[in-house]
Amino acid sequence: MTRAGAVAFALVAAYLLPIGIVRAQAGSGAGPRGATDAASGIEAVSPLARLLRDARRLLDNGQPQAAYDLLQPSLALYAGDTGFDFLLGVSALDTARPGEAILALERVLAQQPNNLQARAEIARAYLAVKETESARREFEAVAAQELPPEVRAIVGRYLQTIDRVAASERVKSQFFVDVTVGHDDNVNLGSSLGQWLLSDGTQVIPLAISRPQSSAVFGVGGGGSMVIPIGGGWQWTVGGQVSHRSNPSAHTLDTTSLDLSTSVTLRTGCNAYTMGALYQNLRLDGSSFRDAAGVLAQWQCDLSERTQVGGYFQHFDFDFPDQSGRDARRDTIGATVAHAFTGSRAPVAIGAVHGGKEKARNGTPQLGYGFVGVRAALNAAISPGWRGFASLSYEKRDFDGEEPLFGNTRADRQTEIRIGVDYEASREWTLSPQIIHTKNRSTLGPNDFQRLQALLLARYRF
Repeated sequence: MTRAGAVAFALVAAYLLPIGIVRAQAGSGAGPRGATDAASGIEAVSPLARLLRDARRLLDNGQPQAAYDLLQPSLALYAGDTGFDFLLGVSALDTARPGEAILALERVLAQQPNNLQARAEIARAYLAVKETESARREFEAVAAQELPPEVRAIVGRYLQTIDRVAASERVKSQFFVDVTVGHDDNVNLGSSLGQWLLSDGTQVIPLAISRPQSSAVFGVGGGGSMVIPIGGGWQWTVGGQVSHRSNPSAHTLDTTSLDLSTSVTLRTGCNAYTMGALYQNLRLDGSSFRDAAGVLAQWQCDLSERTQVGGYFQHFDFDFPDQSGRDARRDTIGATVAHAFTGSRAPVAIGAVHGGKEKARNGTPQLGYGFVGVRAALNAAISPGWRGFASLSYEKRDFDGEEPLFGNTRADRQTEIRIGVDYEASREWTLSPQIIHTKNRSTLGPNDFQRLQALLLARYRF
């Protein structure tokens, strides 16, 4: 089992199966406590009876270390007594001594194979020492018996956790192909302004090629990824995808992109640390337009089953084969938070902030800029198979130098709204109609634009 699996089991063992829930379910004659409580008056004041009574009181009061310290010195005297062995096993397990717990609880089960309390506890102990299959066997034996609903639910969660961890230790692969159709009312990011003002005060009317051009949109793509466990809580991920977008009314703006990535992730406790490398080749109208290569460092932490926080740093170098003056270097730092709410809609909210700097590698200040941005997103169930989603993002970009032709320094304020639904037609097929509205307010006329896209994406996963 990986370190991630061990941590997951430890967390479950600590929080999902409190001592009192399962241990209190046995009848008065079914386990060590019942045998002791049912003892006669003479037996109740015997040294063993007093020892078990005091140890049980300490456990009930949340003092397992004190109970262990009380019981352990008497191991040679009372080992073999099911009441003593059960309480010793419980206190050993709750004080991070799973090996000792297993030995004590095995003695209980040797005499009382139907003792569900002891089986539940020894299953927890097997988890703590990473004996996954032994833990599964014991939990399944408990689950096969008549149990109160709340106890059955807890045991079921244990078995689900074992299944998830076992699955995480296998190589996982996911591949997809998708098709996109729709309409784009500004495929060339044409200016929204009817005239531009140059640095000498001249007003010019932009040519038709610089005004918004609309087009139908057709896209195809495919890709996949593989996650390969490499032991010790580490995993290696490799992935890639290729996509092509065609604009029948503006074929010179057709784009093709190839994306490749590889990363390693270390999971420990709530934390996941990732280091990765990324590459993208973007082609415009069949010719190479831009190459991007970079690295990613990312941290994520699951604060609870429903809340995740994270942070990341990205570095990219951009190369333009035919326009070397645009070559640039970009650094980005950001933070994210996500929370899954309860309720029939099962809403999930995501928030993110980022900032950074893009610097022209040739030293041209008007092409470099600093940027900050925020993003908020929400998705929720609408009806069986349907989830709606909406996001709002905003980015502020302030450039470093004056644009000679226009005589001012460019500043952009871009807002994007995305609304849509995901429909799970089957385990393999997803349909995603969506609307995307982008508005960029800029101090440079050619960069001031609005854009509305209506798209339908169909994706097949295998």
